[in-house]
This record gives sequence, structure tokens and C-alpha cells, in this order.
Amino acid sequence: MSRFPVLVSLTLGVAATALTSQAHAQDNLFSDVSLGVGAFVNVAPKYEGSDEYRVRAIPFAFPIFNGRESERSRVTFRGVDDVRLSVFRRGGFDVGPIVGYSFGREESLSSKLGGLGDVDGGLVLGAFGSYNAGSAFADLGVSTQITGGSDNGFLATAGVGYTADIAPRFALTGRTDVEYASSGYMERYFSVTPAQAAASTEGYGVFDADAGIKNVSADLSLEFDATDRLTLRTNAGYSRLLGDAADSPISVDDNQLSGGLGFTFRF
Repeated sequence: MSRFPVLVSLTLGVAATALTSQAHAQDNLFSDVSLGVGAFVNVAPKYEGSDEYRVRAIPFAFPIFNGRESERSRVTFRGVDDVRLSVFRRGGFDVGPIVGYSFGREESLSSKLGGLGDVDGGLVLGAFGSYNAGSAFADLGVSTQITGGSDNGFLATAGVGYTADIAPRFALTGRTDVEYASSGYMERYFSVTPAQAAASTEGYGVFDADAGIKNVSADLSLEFDATDRLTLRTNAGYSRLLGDAADSPISVDDNQLSGGLGFTFRF
């Protein structure tokens, strides 16, 4: 069984210790907390490697610390399975946990998954670190699904980006990422076992997907502060599957597009 959850637990323990010590500092994380709520409508492939798309509406709620969203938000929403909370901040460095939920993959999503069975979803836990230099930033996050399977593997994502204020109340952010997937993750999402090959309605052959770089991606997002409390956001993204993720018979299209529109309201 993978030792990665143990490493994550140790990292979160260090982050929790740092948070406790910060509670006595002037910039207490919990000194003034408000609530942000909103929703995001997303268009994305039905599953990784699919050439079919679907629309999903995602409601969310998250805390806003110190009474406002600062230039470096304490909470970063990368997706339902990747929500980051900065609990330790020193200079340009941020460290904290990643939490989220993975929906897995349902066989009923596409006829191309017929006979492969469902991939169970579950709770996601991890840790991240980032460095911010003015408007530029770089980060590294590692996460694993801790429920819904015995060997879910892990994902490690490294990225760089830049945020520019292009007009009053408008902020444009561009980022690019590279994602590494462990053998456990690749086995779940891109391998075809002998039993699955025999049951496949598409006639897939046996395929053993190994660990490696899974994809590279680029994302562009635009935020507009309509009022002091209401923020509108839209984004467009592109991801290119690589290695065994691209070679898998399950992957029909290596070019994956996504986009969405949403809002956040602060109480």
C-alpha cells in the first residue's frame, strides 16, 4: 500500500503546528472571518480522455479571512477535488492542506466506458506549497483520494502563473501546469485489466498504464469585482494528455478543453 497518505499527514501536522503558533501573532488567521458563497457552471470532458462534453453546475461556500479577500487569498479553489487553504504564511511563501472530493468515473457517462465498471469517488487530502513574487507565482501540490479504494495513488501538480490588473476591477490570471500521476492513479483511470477487456463493449485490449507525466495544461481566467461583495469569474483551459494517459485505449481525444462562468458573493 502507498505510503503517500502518511507523508501527507506529516505535512498537515506541520501546517497545523504553524497555524497554532500564528494564533498568537498579530495577523491571526481567524481574527475576522466572513463567508463567501457562489456557484460555477463548468463545461468539460465527460471523463479524462473523452471526446464528449458535459455541463455541470457546482455550488460552493468558503471562508474569507481577515474580513476581505486579499491579493493573496487564504483559500484557492482549483476544483472540487483541489481546494487549498494557506495556514502558514511567511514572506512570499504559503503552505497548507489540500481538501476536496473526487467524483470518480461512472461507466454510464459514455458508451466508450461500457463494461469497464465504475471508478469510486471519495475524499481527497493533500498538501501544497507556493511562492509569490509580486504578480508572479509558482506552486507545488500533492494529493490522494483517501476513501473509495485501497490503492488510489496520488497526483503531483507543479505550476507557474501571473496575475495582471488589466483595468479597474478586472484581473487576468494565466497559469500553466504539469501533472504527474502515480501507478495507482494510472491503474484506476487509464489501465484496462483482462476482465475489463473481456467485458468491454468497445473491444478494448489489455493495457497496463504506468506512472509518469499525465498531462500539461494552460488556463486563463478573468475576474471582475462587480461590487465590493460580488465577484464574477470566467475561465478557459486546455490540457494535453501525455504518455500512457494518451496511449490508453480509453483516451479518445488527447486534447481536452474546458471553460466556465461563475460568481462569488461575500457576506
